Amino acid sequence: MGGPTTRLFPRMGDDFSEKSAFSHLERVVEKYPAKIAISDGSTSLSFSELLNAVQNLAAAIAGSTPPGKAVGILIGNTLWYPVAMLAAMRAGRPAVPLNPRDPFQRLVAISTSARLAAIIKPGPGKPAGWPDASSLEWIDATSCTAATPDGSLSALPPEVSVDAPAIVLYTSGSTGAPKGVVNSQRAILQRVQQYVDACHFGPDDVFMPLTGPATIAGCREMMTPMLCGATLYLSDIESAGIRAVRDNFEKWQVTVVYLVPALLRVLMNGSAPNTFSSLRIVRVGGEKILWSDIDRLRDSVPESCLVQISYSSTETTGTQWFLPRGYQERGATVPVGFVLPGIEYTVVDENACEVAPGDEGELLIRGNYSTLGYWTDGENVPLQANSGNPLLRIFATGDLVKVDDTGMMWIVGRKGRQIKINGRRVEPAELELVLRRAPQVDDAVAVVTDANELVAFAVPARPGGSEFIAELRDLIRTALPPAVHPTRLHSVAEIPRLKGGKVDGVKLRELDRALNAQGAQNMPIARQAANPLDIEGTAAAVWERILPGKRAAGSCWDDAGGDSLKLLQFVMELETALGRELNLDAFTVGMSFADVVRAASPGQDTSSSLVEAPDPRPVLFIVPGSIGYGPSLAAFGAEMGNVARVVAVRYGDLNDLLKGHGTIPRMVDAVVDQINQAQPDGNVKLIGYSLGGGVAFEVAAKLAAAGRSVTFLGILDTNIGPGQHNYRERLARTAQRIRTHRVTVDRMILRALAKLFAQFGAEALLARGIDWLKWRSFARTRFILRLELEEVLRMRAFGQWLAQPKPTLPITATLFRCRRTGVPSDLGWSAFVTGLNIIPIVGGHLDMLVEPYLSHNRPLIEKAFVVSGT
Repeated sequence: MGGPTTRLFPRMGDDFSEKSAFSHLERVVEKYPAKIAISDGSTSLSFSELLNAVQNLAAAIAGSTPPGKAVGILIGNTLWYPVAMLAAMRAGRPAVPLNPRDPFQRLVAISTSARLAAIIKPGPGKPAGWPDASSLEWIDATSCTAATPDGSLSALPPEVSVDAPAIVLYTSGSTGAPKGVVNSQRAILQRVQQYVDACHFGPDDVFMPLTGPATIAGCREMMTPMLCGATLYLSDIESAGIRAVRDNFEKWQVTVVYLVPALLRVLMNGSAPNTFSSLRIVRVGGEKILWSDIDRLRDSVPESCLVQISYSSTETTGTQWFLPRGYQERGATVPVGFVLPGIEYTVVDENACEVAPGDEGELLIRGNYSTLGYWTDGENVPLQANSGNPLLRIFATGDLVKVDDTGMMWIVGRKGRQIKINGRRVEPAELELVLRRAPQVDDAVAVVTDANELVAFAVPARPGGSEFIAELRDLIRTALPPAVHPTRLHSVAEIPRLKGGKVDGVKLRELDRALNAQGAQNMPIARQAANPLDIEGTAAAVWERILPGKRAAGSCWDDAGGDSLKLLQFVMELETALGRELNLDAFTVGMSFADVVRAASPGQDTSSSLVEAPDPRPVLFIVPGSIGYGPSLAAFGAEMGNVARVVAVRYGDLNDLLKGHGTIPRMVDAVVDQINQAQPDGNVKLIGYSLGGGVAFEVAAKLAAAGRSVTFLGILDTNIGPGQHNYRERLARTAQRIRTHRVTVDRMILRALAKLFAQFGAEALLARGIDWLKWRSFARTRFILRLELEEVLRMRAFGQWLAQPKPTLPITATLFRCRRTGVPSDLGWSAFVTGLNIIPIVGGHLDMLVEPYLSHNRPLIEKAFVVSGT
């Protein structure tokens, strides 16, 4: 209803769920063998390569996991996750996704409860910190891309039933322990079929799901493009950040995205006008949707973009519809549409009697596409079946809904205590269990507020402990995923109870409001935007704007009610306020305000902290180009993590450049300091991109003079010979930047302005002007102009360095050279090293580290790096 009508697409048909996912993938491969199927910005697979990888990994799964046993998938939002999911289905082994960001304690508990025989992860061996006593097999997902060996597929079952357990998704359980919801291929394929046939997806579409892979929505959003010939791009928003993900919408020309409302608000608030111009379908679901969310969405996407509203759960499909423009608002929340074909439903009251249209009640669903049951001690415990037809299963959703006489449904709330936070199901009992098991806790209760916040109350076993709340926060961080962390945690003398002994939830909510109001009264007036040179003041102003009523000084982010999405927003706004990029890896939901100030301070980058000793991989220091460690270089670094422990070195910001710290020798000193901190001794391996190649060369010289050995010096297309001022190549690069959406016209104007001021030595004057632009409407301009001026000044320093004499180093360097004309084949390096290996790579100087060229170039770089250690 209200969806696309004129778009041609390969209709799935009602019998789509009768055949396995792998058979559908084979059909797509026949049509589009060379087309890009999946990419995560670092690695890409065509459909034929995807098929090969799935078969190889399926054979490895079948060889290490007995029939009927489950296999874990310990992979984040990268290319290897959908490969592993399809491979487990092909092998006929139930897959149990494990979120790498969850605490190890929880992951180990799930793997033990699920009786896993093996776990798939990127890279060989088990993760550092996993219990040694575990008898699990560990399967390297990245080893599946080689050609399929003869006879290796013989262990695979010839047929896999679409009604057998296929995927087990662990959610928060009412008993306090996570529960595994079992879904079949049939259930997942029906979601795909209804999605495709409603939205008319086809090979021209580009998906970028921004939901966790270990969710039912993540399964649907990944399976759909792979089985309809579209392209799937994966971007991990928690590691890339809001700004980089916004850039990816333009760079990859994304047409389809799924968002939960909480992420929608952060992602689209304050975005540039054309960020989402390529979108044609936005699906919104996972929790209640407000009309203000729709207003924000409509303001950010093209008028032609359709908004699909959906309701479903891990156990069953539910409703969907396309929200018409101009639809009259009714109630506080947006209706979730009409019940999908293939399921029957009823709405009942507390006595299990059907309610009248428009009345509130619990939604019950019956069908053969709902969950098979729950995974208990390594096997499926079936859901209650219909007495007349065992294939029809009955599921009580626990959701309170209203359905009018046209069939339109509204979500009212939950029947029990369970809630959804950022699209993830949360059961307060899981938090209560962890708190009650703590020896310093006598009793504990968690409640849900009217604002959908999780608030906990704990009674100390011994009065007077000043560190009571801090200790409990530390315990929660190590035992529970961020979604189950309470917004507020109070210490109380006793838990109020009713006469019958039940917890008095009304009194607890009143107590929370009183304690919260008391804290707000003690807060000073909200800070105004601070001077960007005052890092502490600026960070505090942004903190207190995003977490109103929460003093920054002396607080921890999660103690103040912050979650992971608010943290992403905080980092993005702090970057804008400071006028420079920050290392997102340095920010965590459990960090204190003092940690924030350290992470935001130049020269205090926590990414340079000591690397864990148990990791056997050699360290590789990546020295960035003039623009710094941006998203594409960060993605390359993440992919190099298969063979190396990557440490990204950082340059000083604009303030350092203006103080005279922007010369190449000062940059070299800063890099050497970071190397000595991260790796105090041993052989050093470096790779530098563009300007970073020159910096890495000088770093190698300084380390050698200090008696340290540099066993790998990689140079990524740095030209120090004739032809640096090739205007034809410069013009071609500019055209490429515009064509690939790496730069906009307004950014070109800002860059020209930065060059003009630098040419006349007036960069300090421009910097003062940038600091003067404090109005929020100029935030993006201020941020971009500051970055452009930093790059211009670094390139000026690089030009000065090129004119200076250089030593000849007694080492062998490896030059990765793009195809260029009018420059020497060695790019001028032969005179300055005793040995030079030249490895041709594909792509241009700007895009050699992004797809589609990275898939070809990365193995060449990896091979040269690995060989250097032999």
